[in-house]
Amino acid sequence: MMRRQSLIDQAIIARNLLQVVLPLHRLRASATRPILPETPTRFAIIAGDVTDPASSLGDLAMFSALMQSLRAQNPDSIFTIIGERRQTIVIPGIGETPVVPAWSGKTGTRAFDELIRQHHALFVMGADILDGKYGAALVQRIVAYCNHSVALGIPATMLGFSFNCNPRAPAVHALSRLHPKVTVNIRDQPSLDRFVRIVGIPAKLCADSAFLMPPATDSEPETEAWIAAMRREGRTPVGVNLNAHALAPAIAQVGMDKLIDHIAEQLRHAGVQNRLAFLLLPHDLKLQSGDVIMLKALESILQQKGFAHVRYTSIDHPDKIKRLTGQLDLAITGRMHLVIASLSSGTPTLSITYQDKFEGLYQHFDLSLEHTITPIQCLSDEFLRKINDAFMHRHDNRARILSCLPRVKALASRNLAISTCDPAD
Repeated sequence: MMRRQSLIDQAIIARNLLQVVLPLHRLRASATRPILPETPTRFAIIAGDVTDPASSLGDLAMFSALMQSLRAQNPDSIFTIIGERRQTIVIPGIGETPVVPAWSGKTGTRAFDELIRQHHALFVMGADILDGKYGAALVQRIVAYCNHSVALGIPATMLGFSFNCNPRAPAVHALSRLHPKVTVNIRDQPSLDRFVRIVGIPAKLCADSAFLMPPATDSEPETEAWIAAMRREGRTPVGVNLNAHALAPAIAQVGMDKLIDHIAEQLRHAGVQNRLAFLLLPHDLKLQSGDVIMLKALESILQQKGFAHVRYTSIDHPDKIKRLTGQLDLAITGRMHLVIASLSSGTPTLSITYQDKFEGLYQHFDLSLEHTITPIQCLSDEFLRKINDAFMHRHDNRARILSCLPRVKALASRNLAISTCDPAD
């Protein structure tokens, strides 16, 4: 098995060398970069999901935060998203934004070279893709594009990302060969420590760029009216998100139906004991993500168990979700960017942990890891204990979050720094 994986890894590296690295090297030698205006206005962004950049609300939150922040610095800023196919997506606070195909094969490589020469800077949506968890070939191409960009004198920045304990070998191979002029931002201290130890190059500490996304100004009348009605009844509104990705180990052990039934029973007990009301919030609307299926099933089971103070709401804009999280007392979720939306609104969270992502996030806010839970713990009465404990400490945790938030937002702003970059190989 290890031998087979090693052969796969070597094939990924060799294919990237032939389809991306060598063609880019030849293209650098064959053309000169057009002279652009001195004021940076044109920004290219590599999507976290190049196949469908708008499919994840977390990715949309990062797009929105980056673009709105850059446009605040320069109202004339223009953005191009790099993906696999030509389309237009809507970014909260920005509007329609073009996605240009500059990814697959040698054709994508040539398209990227032509595109980047027309831009002042390149940004990469780091998030959780750069350890190779979602594809090592993806990381290989990202690194090649960043190296090509700075070699042309165009600054390249990897936006704050996390880095797990077991990165893919081709990802480490590529990252260790990053040009020193590429800016590497890591979104938490444990990830930074792992990255420096495993990859062997320097990087900078920041916080996730999504902390900079403002909440929506327009209300969600029906949902906000329900939250207000629950409070009038003396109930405390709590957000809940379930998804197949974070809960995969528990689903593998007992199946999705038994897991949802157990979670429903634990939530019912917590709801009765603490007079809670549950707002069920999907944060990824793709079918395979499981958010929608699991939450609709959860709503139905809770009602069958006689707990009526539950509402499923589907919202496809991350800034609107951030607005709602600010009206809750607690959020229970395994979605990283739903946790970020909650924390940046001052709302405490109980996080279902996976992929070594949450320890560092909690560290930013001096929050106890007692307010996290593993997927397997969700199968036991430990889930109820964790909910009750997080609920009991919600006021103290809110005060701690709000006191740390200015510092965390300042760390998130480090993603916006664009280094000067002279052409060099």
